[in-house]
Amino acid sequence: MIYSYCKRCKMESPGDVCRSCGKRATANAQRDVWSIASVPVADGRTWKSILYALLCVAALLLIVIFGLESMTSDAAKVSRLWGSSLPRMIFLIIPLGLLLAFLFLTAQGREVIVYVLDPQGAHLQTWHTPSKIKSWARLQSADPDKDVPQQDGSVMHLSQERHMIWGDVQSVRYKPRSAAIYLYHTPRLAPMVLKLPPEEYEVAAAYVGKYCKGK
Repeated sequence: MIYSYCKRCKMESPGDVCRSCGKRATANAQRDVWSIASVPVADGRTWKSILYALLCVAALLLIVIFGLESMTSDAAKVSRLWGSSLPRMIFLIIPLGLLLAFLFLTAQGREVIVYVLDPQGAHLQTWHTPSKIKSWARLQSADPDKDVPQQDGSVMHLSQERHMIWGDVQSVRYKPRSAAIYLYHTPRLAPMVLKLPPEEYEVAAAYVGKYCKGK
């Protein structure tokens, strides 16, 4: 949702018009804000990344082990090694890794991701209820200084912050079907993914397009 800041009234209002004085805000005084509730263990993109990493680890171990064996032994020894239980043990990394990931992701519980687009860039914050287990499952310390009281009286823990300046964005991929926008600092690597409610997609896409023309 678009919010605008009025310098005259020193207040922020939903939409592009100040609800106090009625003055329309300039583009530089507007920002787009939305939030997504997420359960990491149910995130398909996370599971794809984990599976890809485990496959790469298993493949790399096979290449290193059998590559070294082929350089130091004859073909018969390499063939016997391939017929042994070693390859199966290496591929056990995949199901064991998936099981471990399931335990960690389940322990992370529910989180809320807040996204902000402003004239400087794109920003996201990940929040969850304060819990040592949830922090440890994210490989983080349970820092009480990151527990922030909310307006409704609850307390949320700031788990992660990420920022990407518009000038650092090298390319953008729009995915309206999945209501997501990918911002790439490095081509095809480690994008900032803006996940959106479907009804917010067009507004966010227009905002990103304004600052990332031709990307």
